[in-house]
Amino acid sequence: MPSMHDLRLLLRLNVTLMVGAATAFGFLLAVPLPFGGAAALSGSNPAAALVWVVAGAMLLAAACSAWNQAQERDIDALLPRTAGRPLPAGRMAPWTATGIGALLFVAALGCLHAAGELAASLAYLHAGKLPSDVVPGAGSPVLGAPVPGLSLLLVGAGIAAVYNGVYTPLKRVTSFALLPGALVGAMPPLLGWMAAGGDPRDPVAILLYGVYVLWQVPHFWLRAQRECIHYVRAGLPVPPAQFAAPRYARLLRVWYHAYAVAVLMLPVFPLLHAPLVRAGVVLLGVALLGVSALARTVRGVEGDAAEVVVSDAGMTPRESLALRAADAAMPALMLLLLLDRMLPLF
Repeated sequence: MPSMHDLRLLLRLNVTLMVGAATAFGFLLAVPLPFGGAAALSGSNPAAALVWVVAGAMLLAAACSAWNQAQERDIDALLPRTAGRPLPAGRMAPWTATGIGALLFVAALGCLHAAGELAASLAYLHAGKLPSDVVPGAGSPVLGAPVPGLSLLLVGAGIAAVYNGVYTPLKRVTSFALLPGALVGAMPPLLGWMAAGGDPRDPVAILLYGVYVLWQVPHFWLRAQRECIHYVRAGLPVPPAQFAAPRYARLLRVWYHAYAVAVLMLPVFPLLHAPLVRAGVVLLGVALLGVSALARTVRGVEGDAAEVVVSDAGMTPRESLALRAADAAMPALMLLLLLDRMLPLF
């Protein structure tokens, strides 16, 4: 019987909790008051939909983590950060992790199906209306395009298929495996949005999804740079080791700038209403542009185009600051957007 400590490592509880928070964020953007307001008083149950979709997203993240560790147990054994996980340490058999993942996956699909059924009732309730017609100042996500339970279930299954069937195997082959991983890693807010009856084709949803995708690339590239020497020894083609130092610096700069520009684009669209929130988002984007200069330190032998960024020292303090800034900007942006939704309600 696996210990609670091993289960926590297998399911990566910290990542699972972050997935749940991102899913709740997407839901609250569409329905700022799930425990009250016009939607709840009308007989629909947005609070239950919120609970179901957050539970489904967290169970799905845990299932994908269990399967991922079963798939990568040989690599995990070579990395100091992951060598203590239950599979590479020999405390759990691969079939046990796979079975736990399968049970969690079935439970996740059940939760997502239940959330989708409630989402359909929320969408029909507001058919032809914007949230601003229902809750003053709530914004402009499109409610009225029903998302049946089966659709949300299929989205969850697709996330697992891409994460464990495409992203995980590609990590051994190419340094650009992160791209399909980022596409599914940015799905939790969209899952929450859809569970609230929001239309995934809405420009606001697409824009927010794009911001999440763009954030993940500098986040994971800088993390890979911090542990680059260990990834190289494990034979994984990570960008800091795969590309010459000047090329890596240019690519990282492009992704970091794209993330900052995407944040700066948010006030341009009819998403934000409070002037103070607009100003806060602009300042956040400008700060990211300024910090991006710290993320492009080029280390290596000057003039040698083949020199790669591999160092036992890991990251410089400037690069570490760039990573912390990229990570801190995302929850700050989430809080600003939720504040913009909530302010008109009080």
